[in-house]
Order: sequence, then C-alpha cells, then structure tokens
Amino acid sequence: MSEETCILVCGVGETASAVARRLFAEDRAVAIHQATPPRTLRRKMAFSDAWFDGAASLDGVEARRADLSSEFLLGLRARQFIPLLTQRFADVVERWPWDVIVTARGEDGSPGDYLADLADLTIGLGAGFVAGEDCDIAIETQGPDPGAIVRAGRVPLRHQGKSDGDLADQHEVRAPSSGLFQTTKIIGAFVEGGEALGTVGESVVLAPVSGRIRGLVRRGQAVAAASVIAEIATSNATRVAGVSDRDQLISRGVAFAVEMEVSGWAPATFEDWR
Repeated sequence: MSEETCILVCGVGETASAVARRLFAEDRAVAIHQATPPRTLRRKMAFSDAWFDGAASLDGVEARRADLSSEFLLGLRARQFIPLLTQRFADVVERWPWDVIVTARGEDGSPGDYLADLADLTIGLGAGFVAGEDCDIAIETQGPDPGAIVRAGRVPLRHQGKSDGDLADQHEVRAPSSGLFQTTKIIGAFVEGGEALGTVGESVVLAPVSGRIRGLVRRGQAVAAASVIAEIATSNATRVAGVSDRDQLISRGVAFAVEMEVSGWAPATFEDWR
C-alpha cells in the first residue's frame, strides 16, 4: 500500500465524520459514503448536513456532496474537501479501487457483516466485528479505551464511557406521534423547561428541562412516534459542535492503524522479547 492510499469511510454520523476528518487532515485521499438520508441528531458534530445542503464543515474541514464523477475526483485528488458519495455501496466499491474501507456495523447500506475481501485493509468500528474474520482490524468505540486497535477476536459490547457530556445531563426528547418535525430552533440554542421546541403534526414538542440544544432533527424530516428527535444538555460545559474527545481517540486509532499498514510496521508482541 502506497502513500496515495484511497480511503472510504462509510457513514456521516459523529464517529465516521471524525474518522474521515482525521484522515483528511493527515493528507489522505478520503471519501465518505451515505446512500440514504441520515438521521443524525448531533449534526454540528458531523458531516450529515452535507447530504441535504450540499456541504457541511466540521472543525475547519468541509465535506461536499459529489453527485458527479468530476466532483468526486476533484475532492479526492485536490484534497480541497471530502467528497460525499450517495450511490449504492456496491456501486461505490465497484467503481473505485479503495485501499482502505472503514465502517460501523449495518450503517446505512454499508456491509455491516463482512468487509474482509473488499479492500487491502478493512476496519470495523465498534462492537460485534471480529478482527481477522469479517474485517482485518477492529477499533474499540466504547468502554474505557476508545480507539484501541483489536487485531484478533470480537470487539465486545461495552458501556459508553463518560466524556464530552455523555453524562446524566443529557435529556432525550421523543416524538409524541409520527409525522413531519417542524421547528425554528437551532443546535446550540438555550431553551427553558416547558418551552416549545417545535411540532410533529398537530402535537407540540416541549423541552423537558432547561438547557442547551445538543441534538435536533432537521426541519421537515419525517419522524416515527417515540423516536428521539432532540437532545438537551443541562451543563454549559457540554460540547455541542466539533469532534468530541471520545471520537478524537477513535479517529486517532484508525489513523494509526492505517499508518502502520502504509509504512509496513509489524505490531510488537510478547514473543518478540523472548
């Protein structure tokens, strides 16, 4: 694998976006893929709005929807932005020789169960992946060591670590019924407990507590009854935009795994010291 490594990151949620941003910042040729409309809540911490608006920025890096081949090649080769591909995953993999594919299990049309033969290096993010079987390398995303590289065996399901406001101050707001969500609120705005966040059909959605809006469904998006449509953080210290500390660790683990493969490093083992 050469320095001109081409990397496909599947998904536009928080973790996938952080991974793509980190690899792009390290001057890798990176594209992201999302075949269906994303339902990301923490949209200021991800590239998800690019799917709808054509472009979105995350900590100084821009992703642009690339519906034309010329736009895709411009982003991949000129490194001015990260191209977002929206075609079927099978078509994206077939039409370009990806060296690395990174994905989370079952994320919007990506191959959640088996990656191993799709690129020179395949990386699975999070619980359920079996390194050495359905992917080459897996990365821990939960528990006390996010970003840890797993080279053999299954990544276990762990409880989420407490960081970046992932604490008791997070209050979910659920849709009272199915319908279109309408709102004039924006992520980062402060609301009072009992204040209207918007409507779903004829039902008014109220903020359960006073705090800052951390996550919010896009205006006009269809939602299902009881689905989470907003998140309120009661702590002023909670991050509402940019890459979280946890996702920085995860993206660093992915970047390190790619660098090891590109440079041909062999991981150290206890047997090496005998």
